[in-house]
Amino acid sequence: MQCSKTLPSRLESIVRTLFPDEIAIDSEWLLFLTFLVIFDVLSTTLLLWKGAGAGAASEANPFMAFIVYRPLLHLGLKLLFALFTIIVANIMEHNYPGLGLRIVQVACIPYMLAFTVNLFWLMYSDQLLFIVHG
Repeated sequence: MQCSKTLPSRLESIVRTLFPDEIAIDSEWLLFLTFLVIFDVLSTTLLLWKGAGAGAASEANPFMAFIVYRPLLHLGLKLLFALFTIIVANIMEHNYPGLGLRIVQVACIPYMLAFTVNLFWLMYSDQLLFIVHG
């Protein structure tokens, strides 16, 4: 039995299903979301690495500890989630103009908060730990 479609044509049909005509969402917002994901993983990794000596941070959830202490796994999972968000937002943008962009904008909020908190702790953890521990 011979297949009617080759692998590249199957992949192309999947991509065309996920992205019907073209990416409808502003590319600057997609790039911003991607950078936020990367900076979130980078700042989390630095904070946990710094926490090993200074006690600045540690992961309490054992499942997440398995993930966050492996930076490439952490980055890969976060990027997959961002890709899923972008795909859903793009589909929604074609069906309901304006909604896809809002989905990406709302998805940026937790990453901005996490990056801001991590950056704060990276900058001031030594002073805060000195105040707490005297």
